[in-house]
Amino acid sequence: MVSATTHPTGTASHKRLARTAAAFLAAGALALAGCSGDTSGSSASADADAPAELQKMLVVTFLPLESFSFTPEMFAYSGGYFEKHGLDVELQPVQGTAAAIQSLLGGSTPITRASTVDVMPAMEAGQEITAIGTMAYKSNLRVVSVEDNPIESPDDMEGQVMGMGSIGGTSEKMLNLALGADDIPLESVTRQAVPVTAATLEVVRQGQLSGYIVSLDTSLAIEQQNDDAVVTDAGLGAAPDIQTWITTAKNLEDPEKVEQMEKFMAAIQEAVQFVIDDSENDFDNVLQIMRDSGDWDFPALQDDGVARAALEIYTTQTWVDQSGDAALLENNIGAWTSAYDTYVKAGLLKGGQDPEKWITNDHVPAG
Repeated sequence: MVSATTHPTGTASHKRLARTAAAFLAAGALALAGCSGDTSGSSASADADAPAELQKMLVVTFLPLESFSFTPEMFAYSGGYFEKHGLDVELQPVQGTAAAIQSLLGGSTPITRASTVDVMPAMEAGQEITAIGTMAYKSNLRVVSVEDNPIESPDDMEGQVMGMGSIGGTSEKMLNLALGADDIPLESVTRQAVPVTAATLEVVRQGQLSGYIVSLDTSLAIEQQNDDAVVTDAGLGAAPDIQTWITTAKNLEDPEKVEQMEKFMAAIQEAVQFVIDDSENDFDNVLQIMRDSGDWDFPALQDDGVARAALEIYTTQTWVDQSGDAALLENNIGAWTSAYDTYVKAGLLKGGQDPEKWITNDHVPAG
């Protein structure tokens, strides 16, 4: 089981490929039985295709790998997709997006992913960061409250005390955008840093908090286990928040790093496509591979209801462009510029620059 650093080497890597090949054979059997469509297609020959020599690559993630938000990286790792593309990937969590961006700028990692609310200010400030692919086209943050005082829109938050994991982080930025869009004074909402766990619901019940912002996985578990819980996006989902794969201009000038990043993106794309296709099997194959690998251990992974509900949302609302204008991992340039304009209007950015200079589709793998 891996909860911090993930680094496949030697025999462990070959074991993963063997385990994955067996899982793909199981998926193929389901397909033949009429239980799935193309679920076994993209990497059924991962073991045979994997190069003998793997290129080492460290990739930083902005939070611990303890959420289905990181399914693309986790499944590409446990499913053998990185090895198939010739990579020996180490996934190294850091504490927050700011730390991930700093790791990128410092040269510790060639690629990471970050939300537009976090990375566009750095881009506007002159940091030579470029978005080379999109992982999430919208935010999955949720607001948890109780039936006695439901928080279901920005209007409901006015005059209330709202909890979040940290003050000044992504959750608060999304809150500010949602409030601003509905002309709710930002100062009318008191913010408080709280543990973003199910236990904080009791603080809400006691009236010390009106509600709090949590991840999708946590919200699903809370909703499933508490009849009085009210879980909605409360307008946060309407605010633009695009999570892109980012690198530096310096890396894009290095042919070896470009090749490495393109291999990484190709592995992520194939892994995500497998997860999307496995929806016809209620994600049984994906969950089997992730659980049997022993690489990951977090509550949502072991809960069938939460796991399937989370993957359903990610595969239908998050990793795919709802407008249909962009293929898997492709940047939607129109949505990107629209997000920039929204942030300028909200005061998050100064404006007056061309955001299209900060993004490219030149390295997105062919679909």
